[in-house]
Amino acid sequence: MTIHYVDASAWAKLLVDEPESGALAAYVDERLAAGETFASSHLLVTELHQLAARVSAAPTDVTAVLSVLALTLPDAATYRAAGLLPGSVRSLDALHVASALDLGADDFVSFDERQLAAAAAAGIPAANPSTADGDST
Repeated sequence: MTIHYVDASAWAKLLVDEPESGALAAYVDERLAAGETFASSHLLVTELHQLAARVSAAPTDVTAVLSVLALTLPDAATYRAAGLLPGSVRSLDALHVASALDLGADDFVSFDERQLAAAAAAGIPAANPSTADGDST
């Protein structure tokens, strides 16, 4: 089973129209049709609801974009692993990377370069939904 871990910088593009929104939607649709899994941490629930409040999106829109995800709840070990990640990464970003590690994610889907660098340093390849085939970078 292929698991694509997503963060807020990526999944927000399904909630708010941004230049990369179309490419991400096509990337997600293609992989879901192939039976692949998209996953994230429950942190994403908070991040997307906060975003929705800032841009006046409906909570039901958040529910809809979250509905295709497998969500994981970080435990104490995940928080510790996040704190021990090398490099300069923000706390929530570190928790996303540690959650991806816990899930055994095959790649990390993000548009945040610093977070992608942290994921790569932890051994998780980046996925690039902006490319035609979505190959890892």
